[in-house]
Amino acid sequence: MRISETGTCRSSRTRAIVRPTRPVAPTIATTILRRSEFSRPMNLFSQMFRSTHQICIVFLIIVLNGIPLQAQSCEDLPWDPALVRSWNGVGGPALLTTSKVASDALLPLAIGVPVTLTVLGHIEGIGTQAERRKLSETGLQSFVTMGITYGSVVVLKHVFDRERPYQAYPNCIKNYRSDADGSFPSGHSAGSAALATTLSLRYPTWYVIGPSVAYALYTGFSRIHLGMHHLTDVVAGYALGSGIAVVVHVLSEELFDLADPLLPSDTQPGAMIVPQTNVFSISIPF
Repeated sequence: MRISETGTCRSSRTRAIVRPTRPVAPTIATTILRRSEFSRPMNLFSQMFRSTHQICIVFLIIVLNGIPLQAQSCEDLPWDPALVRSWNGVGGPALLTTSKVASDALLPLAIGVPVTLTVLGHIEGIGTQAERRKLSETGLQSFVTMGITYGSVVVLKHVFDRERPYQAYPNCIKNYRSDADGSFPSGHSAGSAALATTLSLRYPTWYVIGPSVAYALYTGFSRIHLGMHHLTDVVAGYALGSGIAVVVHVLSEELFDLADPLLPSDTQPGAMIVPQTNVFSISIPF
């Protein structure tokens, strides 16, 4: 048998014409069938991600859908969330309950202390007139300080809009309550520091400074303990609250002069104020 240049196959018995055909590109299914079972998954994967931009799109989808890489490894957190994780929920149910009570007590204290001091200052029979005046002044100063502090906290939270620890690291930090606002600065820390600083400046005695400062410190710890704040949130809250309290205290005399009609008098009713005059005599010997 011999093949001619025209593609005709000649033999002594039969004659057939072989026509040249166009090579057909193998399909995905054909390729898979021709490969071994071991290479089948790799072929599917290469067909799915045959261009680099597809891989980039998938990566962006993963990141934007809130699957942070740090959430996969709780042992490699930055120092601030790592500290929160180490304190988060330690001490068992008893300490958790104490932290919740301390955290929840701030709002009643922030309202109750100024109101109570102001009311006590207007009740006759409680100390001297000057002492009652000081009680009312302290109540007014506390009220103004707390109002400015919480107003500043609301503004700063909107400016920084920082995620709370349990929101940023949900796989590592557990929250025992939820708040809708931002994390920086800590409003509880700012409020407790503002109240403690005001009371300590007005009544600089150990039985006022000790309990008020201790409560402020534990409130800051409780916010970390409950997974609500980073340490930097708490420290910033302390600085903000105590700073505002000091400024209001420096300007307190102007505040009291403005509110003088609402404050009790610091003199006894019916008392006559006699201005002091310098009287001096000269003796002339004769």
